[in-house]
Amino acid sequence: MFILEKDFTKENPRAFPQVDFRYQEYRAYLDSIANNLPVAAREFALADWRLNPNDHKCPHDSWVEYLKLYESATGERREIRSAQIEVRLLGAYHDGYLDLSYKNVRNYSFVTLNPQQSHGDWLWDEVRLSQSGIVLHEIEFRNGAEWLIECEDIEAKWNQLS
Repeated sequence: MFILEKDFTKENPRAFPQVDFRYQEYRAYLDSIANNLPVAAREFALADWRLNPNDHKCPHDSWVEYLKLYESATGERREIRSAQIEVRLLGAYHDGYLDLSYKNVRNYSFVTLNPQQSHGDWLWDEVRLSQSGIVLHEIEFRNGAEWLIECEDIEAKWNQLS
């Protein structure tokens, strides 16, 4: 849509002026949907550090430590169920972890092109609104893996290593 690798082609390469323009378009899009995002997702999406690879909290070039998918349950028979996803990333500078929590997941897709390899570096990600008006987070990894998570909210927490 804006800054993902698949948004660029041989005719439309990831050249500096174009990438800079795409980031500006993406930032304008985020500003336009900010009031429709839940507070935590808005803070994550608009955080200055999220798209700045010089910031140690930025997910770019980080590595997946784990991905946890589970269902939380309430109700008398624990029959009211809701999917949750937690992700821990080792930061690109290896000095901390970025923990992402996806709340009340409605839809998700995890695609890997080569199951024999790790995901590789987290390359690009976009936070958008889905067609149903909830948070959509799309992520591309160096080894071709792609994640798409549609949820009610995303919480991000940085944990500095001592």
